[in-house]
Amino acid sequence: MDTPDSASRLFCSRILSMVNADDVNAIILAQKNMLDRFEKTNEMLLNFNNLSSARLQQMSERFAHHTRTLVEMKRDLDSIFRRIRTLKGKLARQHPEAFSHVPESLFLEDEDEDPIPPSVTTTIATSEQSTGSCDTSPDTMSPSLSSGFDDLSHVQPSSPAVNGHSPTDPKEMPGE
Repeated sequence: MDTPDSASRLFCSRILSMVNADDVNAIILAQKNMLDRFEKTNEMLLNFNNLSSARLQQMSERFAHHTRTLVEMKRDLDSIFRRIRTLKGKLARQHPEAFSHVPESLFLEDEDEDPIPPSVTTTIATSEQSTGSCDTSPDTMSPSLSSGFDDLSHVQPSSPAVNGHSPTDPKEMPGE
């Protein structure tokens, strides 16, 4: 009678004889190739992440520098415009006859006047921060899209125009 040890050996040998050794070697070779490809892909992704983080750091520093520059420029321009308004006011008080045809609202100092509403600047900054954009060009509003601007594209550069009329245009008579 067969011993249990010999029965298990017989079963294992029959199972092993059912498997083709060439197929097993092909599977092992395919797995090794896939492992090599995954390791290369992983290394490429690590390199890409390292380069991306370095570039993000550089761009963040540049963005912070440009932001500081713009804030300083705005502060300087506010100071300049405040001085100009002060000078206009002084000149208007000293020479009222020269400024009699100019509205007085142009001379008053408006501290709370801001040409760009805070909501626009906040939106611009937020959209650039969220997208991580590398675009360094400023966002501007087109005058043609903004109300209060006359379309001056038809005016020749050599002739100054005020409200679409050249000083050399024939004067319009009331009632014409």
